[in-house]
Order: sequence, then C-alpha cells, then structure tokens
Amino acid sequence: MVRIAVDAMGGDGGSETVIEALGNALDSDPELHILLCGPASVQRRLEGLPESLRSRVEMIIAESVLPADASAIQAIRHGQGSSLWAATDELVEGRADAAVSGGSTAALMALSRHRLGMLPGVERPALMAAIPTTSRRVWMLDLGANVNVDARRLLEFAQLGHVGFSVLEGRQPRIGLLNIGSEPGKGPDVIREAARLIDAEPTLDYAGFIEADQVFESHVDLVVCDGFVGNVLLKSAEGAVRLMFASFQNRLKGSLCGLLARSRIRALHDMLDPARHNGAPLLGIRGTVIKSHGGSCARGVARAIELAALQARNDLVGQLEKKLWESY
Repeated sequence: MVRIAVDAMGGDGGSETVIEALGNALDSDPELHILLCGPASVQRRLEGLPESLRSRVEMIIAESVLPADASAIQAIRHGQGSSLWAATDELVEGRADAAVSGGSTAALMALSRHRLGMLPGVERPALMAAIPTTSRRVWMLDLGANVNVDARRLLEFAQLGHVGFSVLEGRQPRIGLLNIGSEPGKGPDVIREAARLIDAEPTLDYAGFIEADQVFESHVDLVVCDGFVGNVLLKSAEGAVRLMFASFQNRLKGSLCGLLARSRIRALHDMLDPARHNGAPLLGIRGTVIKSHGGSCARGVARAIELAALQARNDLVGQLEKKLWESY
C-alpha cells in the first residue's frame, strides 16, 4: 500500500476535477490510498465515488486555501491551515509517502523546501517532467522552479535528472543541454560553461548542445535548461498540440475523410495529449513531491498521482540521496 497526500484545492478545476482524478487513480491501482486535504465541504463530493474506492480515501480537514498566485513568502508566513500545507504536513509527519498539488509552484516549492529540507549538496529543487516525442518520451528540467541559474546549477540539474530518469525509466539517460545552436561556440557564457562542467562529469552521458526543435526528435533522453526556458518550451509545445488537433477537428468535421481517420487521429491525440505526461517531480527535496499542471483535467491529475506512487515505490528520493552522498 502506498499513501499519497493530495491537495484537493490545487488547480484551476478545483475539488471536482481532483475527485474525478482520484476515482481514476484508485480504480487503476488497488494498492493506492489517498489522504485528501481540503475543506470539510469536499467530503460530500466523495459520495459520488463507489464505496470500494471511497474506502481508500481519508479526508484531512484544511479549511483555508492558498491562492494560485501565492508567493513563497505568503506560503511560509500564512500557509498554515491551508490544503497545501496539510498535504506537505502528511509527508513531514510520515503519514504519506508522497504529496501532489496543482497549486502555486512558488508556494509548493517554498513549503516543501522549508518543511522537508533539501538533499545533501542541493541548493534549489528543480521540476522535471516528460514530454512526448516522435518515438518515446523525453524528460526535461528545470520547468519553472528556477528562472536565473548559473553553470553550477545546470550541472546540478543534470545530476538530479540523471538519477531521476534512471529510476523512472530503468536505464541511463543521454543528456543534452538546451541552446540556440548545436555548435560548441553557440550560446551565452553560462551555457558554454555548463557544457564544460557536464562533459567533465564521468557519471553523465553528455551528448552536447541540443536545439528546441530537436527535443521532439528523440535526439537525447534528458534535456537540461533553466526554468524560464524550460517552462516556455513546455507550454509552447502544449499550445501547439492543442492548435493542431483543433485544426484537425475544424477541417475534417463532417467529412468522409474525418470519419475514416477518426481512430488514427484519436490514437495520435492520446499519444501527444499533455495530460498523459502530467506531473513534475520536485527533485532535490527530501521527500516525494509532485507538481501537477494547474490547468490539467482529471486525467492529467490522475497521471500525477500515479507518478507520485511510482516514485514512492521506487524510492526515488532515497536513491537520489545515495547518489548525491557518493559524489561528495
């Protein structure tokens, strides 16, 4: 049995989306137990779940809610009693194996860092998530937790991502550093210095610079970048996928071609749908914390919960800590 604390109020869809996601996640994993953190009013919504699933949900009452734009300082000073605080509290107290929230990234990172602490040698946590490509998914970090970073921090991201990828995928990643060109002399000084540091690390399989369009061609397994660039690339990709399928729908609606191609288009949508790849582990925290996309649907939230369970079962944090100690 794995126990996941879920912030019922995190995300744009509110508790209704989270409850629907719980049903999907519980139904697919009979060894999953949910600690649902939120106002008492949410408990009534659980009545819509079958008893067989509802029996594996425990309600943790937290009456206040941190706003979606809550800052790190607001979270630490005024977050106590909120659903997000309660979710991290379950993890701190050892009652949960992992925590999931679709709330404010800044608040989640601040509370996790403040209350759980950092792994040895890690100064700041990084968000890592999977994105679909032509043949397999590629993992990328950072995705928004750190906007301004130096070369040493990018090396740290590569080391964190290396271990995280190995646990999640069961193999060693080939690592690329995101840049405006693949030639050695391209890009700002910080990127070129980071390339030198990553290339000099014997435990890392460094493939060199990679351009944004090459990310989706499976040239590497793990892409390293700062949080500003990573967040822009990820959301641009999500927008492009939505645009593509909206165009398909408009152009093919009511046509024989659209009818004949429906099953293939649906299969392609399922492969590229951002919801299938939702959930970004906050690497470097001394605990398993998953950031769910704030605008995700129930399917995406369920995916984040499933990812949290996978990481808890595979002891991602324990393996990260071991690797980090070995490097010092």
